[in-house]
Amino acid sequence: MCLSTLYDGVADPDKVMMEDAAHVTIKNGKIMVMDILGDEKEIEGYEIEELDFMKHYAVLKKVKA
Repeated sequence: MCLSTLYDGVADPDKVMMEDAAHVTIKNGKIMVMDILGDEKEIEGYEIEELDFMKHYAVLKKVKA
């Protein structure tokens, strides 16, 4: 099973936004994330900076206003 951890700005344990992310979509500038249990989270004001499929993580960065 391939699940990922989402980080805020840098891949650091103190910056975890969500663990066990199973599904990510981007709609209307918002990142919609669902974890393995089906819990959903809407992340606004961020964009995907890095995806590492081998290490199972994604780094999101805040969009400057």
